[in-house]
Amino acid sequence: MLKSIKSSQARRSRSLGLSALTGLLCVSVWADSYDFPKVKYRDLPSSLQSAYKNEKPNLGEIGRCAANFEDMKDESKMVFTCSIYVKMSAVAERKAMERCEQMSGARKSGCKIIQE
Repeated sequence: MLKSIKSSQARRSRSLGLSALTGLLCVSVWADSYDFPKVKYRDLPSSLQSAYKNEKPNLGEIGRCAANFEDMKDESKMVFTCSIYVKMSAVAERKAMERCEQMSGARKSGCKIIQE
C-alpha cells in the first residue's frame, strides 16, 4: 500500500511539473508573438535610410529601430528611434515602438519596425 501511495504522489508531481513547463512555454511564445507593423529599409525616405545606416553597427542582433513618416520629403514630420542593450528582440521592438509613438504624438501613419 505504501508503494502505491508513493507512485501516485510521483505521478502527480511529474504531472504538475509538466503542466508548469507547458504553461511557461505558452507564456514565452505568447510574449514574443505580438507582431508590430514593419517597413522595409528600401521603402524609407533617404534621410531615415542614412540614420538607420549610421545606427546599424550599434544594434547587434537584438536591437531594433522604429520609424514614422507621413511625407517622404518633410523631415520635420519624421521620427526615428532605436532600442539597443536589451536581452530579447521582442523587447527591443516593443521599446522602440513605445518611444516612436511617444515622439510621434497623434500622427496618422503610425510607427513601424524597420526591416532589412
